[in-house]
Amino acid sequence: MINKGQLIRWNDSKGYGFIRVANTQADNDVFIHMSALQHMVRRPLVGDVLYFQIETQADGKQRAFAARIEGVDASVKGCAVKSHSNQSNHKQALSNSPIKGVLYRIAIMLVVLAIASFVYNRVVAPTVAPSSSVTTYGSSALISTAVAADELRISQAFLQQQSGIQVQSRGVVTRLLADDTKGSRHQRFIVTLANGQTLLIAHNIDLAPRIESLKTGDSISFYGVYEYNERGGVVHWTHHDPQGRHIGGWLKHQGKTYQ
Repeated sequence: MINKGQLIRWNDSKGYGFIRVANTQADNDVFIHMSALQHMVRRPLVGDVLYFQIETQADGKQRAFAARIEGVDASVKGCAVKSHSNQSNHKQALSNSPIKGVLYRIAIMLVVLAIASFVYNRVVAPTVAPSSSVTTYGSSALISTAVAADELRISQAFLQQQSGIQVQSRGVVTRLLADDTKGSRHQRFIVTLANGQTLLIAHNIDLAPRIESLKTGDSISFYGVYEYNERGGVVHWTHHDPQGRHIGGWLKHQGKTYQ
């Protein structure tokens, strides 16, 4: 879950500090290290408002990760990190960056989307009579194009660091995580899209059924709200709203809908 809080202490020489989480008591301050903010264009200052996720370490202590500073731009090249004294090492670090790998896969996906659109308009569409239904080949092309368009929307949200966007797509489960039991309980797992981008799915199991049979390698479709983080993003609201004030989301796994 995305948390909001204020940086109340910061030791810049050691590169760590503590966040006062919004709407909590003082003794619940969360530790944060500079590595969680290395993608920002400047180092944090006491008083900054931060958005972040929380992980519980083996010793039971909480630590912030995937954090960003409100009102401060992020740098894909990591210019907030201290400069390397050796320029060649700096270039090698950028070439090994997971963000660069995601950008490369997104570029490939854009090319594939353009080709799929061209094929449909030039080959499939002219073969369908106005009064007839779409052929099996045409349906496959439409589905493939629609999925690519969905992934493009998510990729653009990641690149532009946007949040609060309603998205729909599908991916493969690549990692199962422990439930988040802080506040509303959430079943959590990582999915990888066809373009290589990873998403954390946070499924509220206080409002929707748990997917008991879920395992790595499974294909799953989802509809919910995208929130940006540096690891690819988070999708939540994959369930109905009991009060009817929010668009209902869902997960689909092995022919069954969970909402």
